[in-house]
Amino acid sequence: MRYVLLYIVLFVLSVTNINAHGDLHKRILKASQEIKKYPDSAYLYFKRGQLYYQHKTYIKSLRDFKSSKSLGLESKEQNFYIAKSKYHLEQYTSSKKTIKKILKNDPNNSSALKLLADIYFKKSKYKKAANLYDEILANSKITLPEDYIHASKTWYATNTDYGYKRSQSILLQGIEKLGDIIVLYNKLISNYEAKQDYESAIKFQNKVIEISNRKERAYLKLASIQIKQERFKAAEFSIEKAEESYNELPHRLRNAKFMQEFYSELQSKKSILNN
Repeated sequence: MRYVLLYIVLFVLSVTNINAHGDLHKRILKASQEIKKYPDSAYLYFKRGQLYYQHKTYIKSLRDFKSSKSLGLESKEQNFYIAKSKYHLEQYTSSKKTIKKILKNDPNNSSALKLLADIYFKKSKYKKAANLYDEILANSKITLPEDYIHASKTWYATNTDYGYKRSQSILLQGIEKLGDIIVLYNKLISNYEAKQDYESAIKFQNKVIEISNRKERAYLKLASIQIKQERFKAAEFSIEKAEESYNELPHRLRNAKFMQEFYSELQSKKSILNN
């Protein structure tokens, strides 16, 4: 029953996303009509700029925020939207200038610091980005899994032994603070695989299997690592466990497209081991 409910939730979320996109378009049209009535309203331009930003129409969002600013609206929120719009338009130098203005008055603004770190990362200034994420993790009252993933990614990108060790320790820190978050384990395992440290990858993949409610993908991932390590007998056992877990799923879920793709991958791994 749990899996059926999951399938329904995923379907509802996809429909909601489509409806939200259509709703945004209607709200933009309505805001545009209001602007025609009140063309000197800075607030209306700001409001429509937010809608364009949500719509990922960044050229138009930036244009509206600039119009709002020229009409007298000054706010930290608007400046941040301007910086983010410029970031998405790859205007990194200009975005950084706007962020620096925000940080001058609010040096501990974690959202601004994250955007600045992302700008440094885009400009291949990995050490600067990594140090900023260390600052963010140290000073934020609330941290999210993606904060640890971004921080790990930036340290890994420094391409140094220290950077790699720091990258992994940040993910372990996130797991210790937030609990058994699978995306953190997945990033940890991926990094170990990239360094061909398969023993460590297998150790943490077994932890993922332990904490997962559904284990078919986790067992298949374990088999993939074992194949890279040329532990073929162990990989055969992991694939058997993956197939067992798959066969325990409700028929409707097994017939879903994404599960058919999973089963195809499973059969491909079996073929590798049989050849």
